[in-house]
Amino acid sequence: MRKFYTFVLSAAVCLLSSSVMAQTSGYNRLQNVSTGHVVNLANSGSFAPNVTMEDAHSLAGTVAYIDFDGDRVTALKAQNVDVVNVLVPMMKVLIPELIDEETFTALRDSTVEMVRENMSGAMGTMLVGHMRRYTYDNFLQYVDEMDTNMYLEATDGGYYLYYHSPKFPLDAGDFNDYFTNKINGYLRLYVGTMQDMAATYLVGREQLQPMVNSLISHFRFGDYFYLAEEEDEEFGFGPQFAFTNSLDHKKAGMNEVWNFLPVDNDENYFGLAGQYQDASGKWWASFAADFPVTLSDGMTAYYVTDVVDGGKSMIERKKIDQKVVPALTPMIVELNGENASDNKLTVVDGEYDTIGDNALMLATDSLGLLLGKRLPQPDKSYYVLGIMDGKVSLVESEETFFVANEALFHLDSDAKSRNTSGYLVLSDNVDGIAETQLATSASGRYYDLQGREVAKPTKGIYILDGKKVVVR
Repeated sequence: MRKFYTFVLSAAVCLLSSSVMAQTSGYNRLQNVSTGHVVNLANSGSFAPNVTMEDAHSLAGTVAYIDFDGDRVTALKAQNVDVVNVLVPMMKVLIPELIDEETFTALRDSTVEMVRENMSGAMGTMLVGHMRRYTYDNFLQYVDEMDTNMYLEATDGGYYLYYHSPKFPLDAGDFNDYFTNKINGYLRLYVGTMQDMAATYLVGREQLQPMVNSLISHFRFGDYFYLAEEEDEEFGFGPQFAFTNSLDHKKAGMNEVWNFLPVDNDENYFGLAGQYQDASGKWWASFAADFPVTLSDGMTAYYVTDVVDGGKSMIERKKIDQKVVPALTPMIVELNGENASDNKLTVVDGEYDTIGDNALMLATDSLGLLLGKRLPQPDKSYYVLGIMDGKVSLVESEETFFVANEALFHLDSDAKSRNTSGYLVLSDNVDGIAETQLATSASGRYYDLQGREVAKPTKGIYILDGKKVVVR
């Protein structure tokens, strides 16, 4: 069952690739012309035209790098998913592995029985014979003839986006027109069965069901399948991808036309929305993306190097001084304000040196894609951005799912055993901490990091004579 789900997910990602073309190579957003909805590759692995442009400004999953040659896509990457050069060619390899001869035979035989139960007489006999002559070798030839290239076609207001596949062997067009209606009635039963099967494989990913249903229902016709948008009413997930075949193409209400919006710092900007505000009024955000960025003036990015004081209370942060922050760099960012428009990032192209001692982590799936990290149960060794006592900190998390595009920190078991506070205060002045004993105090007055006088300091970090000290 998991195999079939993998195939469906790969097919869906494949079809998404036809949606992120542009007239000029670079970073773009894909927007449906009719509805204005923007496509987002979300943390759960779902992708749909289900966000507004206002929301898209702060969503890294709406930013995709594309390249093309004429009417063919030659590169597409979003959330570290290389769709065109990795996932799409993988289709021809995966399908025969996922649908082996035993599975194919069982499916064919079950559909033969459905025909016998629902279609009698000469028409049923003809269709049964047609199906029984369709062998596994025929199926493999069908797969081999599939075109994994993605295409676009200019039209009024935007582009049609499509892929090409050989005609499905049981296309009603293969038969005399006299039989078409009866055969289509049978095929609807077949399609319904396939959709029910898909539902069992998509438990936990139900947001993909409308798209998969659309994909299955249109495989029975034509050679071309066009990306479209439809409003899902049955499942309640909002706008979803749909696919129209050659016969339905250009019908009214299909929402098949798309536009590509280059990501810039004007109307189609990308920026960070404030997540937390500290006691001084500054806004902060945790961030990572699969594209390099430069920060606007007034913003400062930090990374984490190590825990100090035995992992008990404080963690060291360092400023990212280089102009361009490399792709896949998790960071903590001091912002200019709460709104994404206050904190615009310039998305740039190219390869840049990584930060070697960055101890922050990315929430990736098992394939290294920026689609989030799911745990079987809460793991309190993971820390995420938060505010404790008004100070920007990394706070112990009880989540079972960590979203992509957010920085994580993980304590090893030894450090975790000593950190009983549940959080780590971020500090960029740790390098200057001096080790001292109580007897070295000139004034004898110790203060904690909140500025409160401590009469009898125990182990920890304090302020002594205006300097930070470690008492052991």
